[in-house]
Amino acid sequence: MKRVVCSAILLMIASPVFAQGPQGFVGNWKSDPGTPTMTRQLTYQNHEIVMVELQPGRNGGPQMTIYREYPTDGNTVTMHKGIWDGATATGKVEGNVLTCDTTMKNGSKFHDVWTLAADGKSYTDDMTINRPGSATRTVKFSYSRQD
Repeated sequence: MKRVVCSAILLMIASPVFAQGPQGFVGNWKSDPGTPTMTRQLTYQNHEIVMVELQPGRNGGPQMTIYREYPTDGNTVTMHKGIWDGATATGKVEGNVLTCDTTMKNGSKFHDVWTLAADGKSYTDDMTINRPGSATRTVKFSYSRQD
């Protein structure tokens, strides 16, 4: 009996980690200090994480709204909105990590690796950017949950 109770308690403690998957990313997020200021609203529908990102205007410019889709099941999607219109993305989630490769119509390629913290309160986005004619660069963003 003691083993059953101990096992049940351990399972309850570990459940949030096992249950994260793509739904663990759903919510409202704000970039952490030290990274460019932006907010992200992430939803989950049709095996995709759908992102609406708001970036404040820079150098007196207008605010930008960025729309992206991140497949979570290994499939490829074509985006149809904003600056990512016509881009294709292939991605999947394994545990608390989303890996996605996106190619824009102009040939620019983005490799994103999102890692959700075990407590679900933050995630990092390690992004490698490869634009034709430019050096490959890697940037890291971090976000904290706002809801």
